[in-house]
Amino acid sequence: MTGSAKVFKDTARHFFDVARNGPGYIPVHPGYPRFCTELHANDGILGDAREIHIEYCDQWDA
Repeated sequence: MTGSAKVFKDTARHFFDVARNGPGYIPVHPGYPRFCTELHANDGILGDAREIHIEYCDQWDA
């Protein structure tokens, strides 16, 4: 995840909620094991922040 420290502090409860209660990851495209999404300022989640970029991958290259 990339974004400012302040926005992570202010929105940490959302990430903890997803980690605790969210569904497991199901690979939709086995040939492409990554998932990306962004939370934007106009989503009403981030307060004064611009955006957070989130990328998930089953296994990261070393």
